[in-house]
Amino acid sequence: MIVLLARLALALATLLCVGWVLVLARVWRTINAMRRLPSTGSADGPRPKVTAVVAARNEAHTIETGVCSLLAQDGVEMEVIAVDDNSEDDTHAILERLAAADRRLLVLKAGRVPPGWVAKCYALELGQGRAHGDWLLFTDADVVHGPHAAKNAVAAMERERLDHLAVQPRLEAGGLAEALVLPLFMLLGQLRFLDPAGANPESKVGIGIGAFNLVRADAYRLRGTHARIRGSMLDDRALGRMMREDGGRGSVLRAVAQVRHRPYRSARELYAGVKKSVIGTFGNSAMLTALMGLVLLVAAVAPALLLALGLPLWLADQAPWVVAPAALAVALPMVGLLKARSVVRFEPLAALLFPIGALVIGTCALHAALVFAVRGTVEWRGRFYTRRDLQDHG
Repeated sequence: MIVLLARLALALATLLCVGWVLVLARVWRTINAMRRLPSTGSADGPRPKVTAVVAARNEAHTIETGVCSLLAQDGVEMEVIAVDDNSEDDTHAILERLAAADRRLLVLKAGRVPPGWVAKCYALELGQGRAHGDWLLFTDADVVHGPHAAKNAVAAMERERLDHLAVQPRLEAGGLAEALVLPLFMLLGQLRFLDPAGANPESKVGIGIGAFNLVRADAYRLRGTHARIRGSMLDDRALGRMMREDGGRGSVLRAVAQVRHRPYRSARELYAGVKKSVIGTFGNSAMLTALMGLVLLVAAVAPALLLALGLPLWLADQAPWVVAPAALAVALPMVGLLKARSVVRFEPLAALLFPIGALVIGTCALHAALVFAVRGTVEWRGRFYTRRDLQDHG
């Protein structure tokens, strides 16, 4: 019996170890493929005309900092269009106050969202329709841009003749819940699904990042604008894919400190955000989302249990090889999280508690899958989207 148990433990530990190796190898390649956004753009010639389009819903605590960082861009002619997506807090009042002080800011109100549209896509579509810039920067309301971020990004696009540039911001984990969950979610939910080939302008792989999607206005409109992707919950990724169509050139860079983003500011926001993202990541499939949630739960808990089981078996000289793969399966996620610190800012000690973050993410995935299977809806920022909403034009 002990021998059989030892063999099963060895098989599972080895499988988990190989799984983590494959995941982290992909993440390692993705991070290394992303070059840094140059810190100095060209100062020659006329200043490029850039329009930043921001969709905002209930962003009263971050909207002023984000918009002011856009208005403070140096080296470009900046126009900012902020679209209030029917906020229920003071977002609109703050935007109107800022617009009264700076005529470069235009404030729009989204109103009723048409059927078949994800609200954020509709808000961005409204904004781009009023934009005058030769370059359009689609960004989130809670992103803080350094004063030269837009200039440097445009210079990089002109130098490499790009139609689209996605910039990975430096993510910041604030509280304990964010530090435990956000880095691992970034590792598994975003970096894992970013194809490193997307950094090569010659490839056909498109990558989009919601915090910073910069496009040539003419190339973007030629491909159909956000109307083409109106049912996409993960609109940033859909935009990246769309911009690579018909020979479009694009790339993805790391901003380091030039673009900063704290995506969630409470445990509740974090849980809701992970639930929304996992459904979209797995193609709006409840079955795949549930399967991946279960796999993550096993991958988080099993290595520690196998290590605890393997040590006494090893001491009893029954299974001397169980300990090694189990220990590796425990250590590998920690190594991956430390590697991810190049794009996510968090205390390194949080990497030691990665099983807690994995349990939260796995639970979110199972919860999202159950709701989607039973009700057929995904909730995000107080709105519910049906299967049809997400599948049409996604």
